[in-house]
Amino acid sequence: MIAALPMYDFPELKDATDAFWQGLRGHFSAAGMTNLPEQLTRPRDPYPLWLSRDLVFAQTCGYPLTHHLKGRVRYLATPCFSAPGCEGSTYRSFIIVRADDPATKGSDLSGRIAAFNSKDSQSGCNVLKHYLAGQGVANGLLREALESGAHRQSVRMVKHGLADFCAVDCVSWTLLSAVAPDEVEELRVLDQTAPAPCLPYITGLDRPIEDVAALRSGLAAAFGDPDLEDVRARLLLDGVVVLDEAAYDVIPEQEMAARLSGWAQVA
Repeated sequence: MIAALPMYDFPELKDATDAFWQGLRGHFSAAGMTNLPEQLTRPRDPYPLWLSRDLVFAQTCGYPLTHHLKGRVRYLATPCFSAPGCEGSTYRSFIIVRADDPATKGSDLSGRIAAFNSKDSQSGCNVLKHYLAGQGVANGLLREALESGAHRQSVRMVKHGLADFCAVDCVSWTLLSAVAPDEVEELRVLDQTAPAPCLPYITGLDRPIEDVAALRSGLAAAFGDPDLEDVRARLLLDGVVVLDEAAYDVIPEQEMAARLSGWAQVA
């Protein structure tokens, strides 16, 4: 069996992420799960892991859940985060520019260079297209859009003048501000995007319903465990809910709205 928590796994938070898994593992075991991995897997490419028949627990992004992983994994639950920009089980992205950038609104980004983490990211790409369309910035009016590979790298590109702006999910921005404040110095939040459900927890599609119930029970116990309070606080974890999976339909709806405005791709 394999487990992974790749979405907010900053090196500076590795000990907290590993401690949270140990807490989860204990509560999953108490709920009846067996053959749980001792350690998290940290893949370079998460897709083979997400689609593995051996997957017991992982976190993914809402865009893969509603696209490449749709019908191929089983949704478990949605964490809630205590970060500015989060409300209940939803989160937003922040539009990041340099502190001395004269832009005061999204429409001022026309003719600029964007950085985005990856084309399959809700918070860095899909919602950015939706935001720009809503701000009246037509596709083709950006000077360039550069794929960075990670939110953290997008932030670095803006900071060092390789790009003028990027969209970074509010949890990543808050965590990065805490663990590497020098990396966000001389940057500011210009605006925020429309919300979407937070990044979901998943398990393998073939996992029996009894295991799904046990995993959800273990999640609820871990999020209520006072011994994990400090770990959850470091990771900004505030709660967990089981949503109707249709709540994630807002993601393809945002994609379609952007597409109808001409934003089929970010560049």
